[in-house]
Amino acid sequence: MSKVPKSVAQLYAEHESLRGQAKVLYDKADAILKKLVRAWKKNRKEEIEKGKVLEIEDQFRGATKAFAPGFAHRYKLKLRSIETE
Repeated sequence: MSKVPKSVAQLYAEHESLRGQAKVLYDKADAILKKLVRAWKKNRKEEIEKGKVLEIEDQFRGATKAFAPGFAHRYKLKLRSIETE
């Protein structure tokens, strides 16, 4: 079976469609992340998995923190084991 290559117009339409879908998913993930950070700040000890809690590190885009608008924040999410005593 030989594949017929797609035309430039078909590839462009497919590309634009995927970019639109990606933007919707990115915006949705960003909104959920904001809710997650707010909920996590209220209850940092809640277990995500058995014996693990979520740790969120607030990082800035640049090395200098002189100017840091809201969109410059980046959150690093990781699971951390609960230390048992």
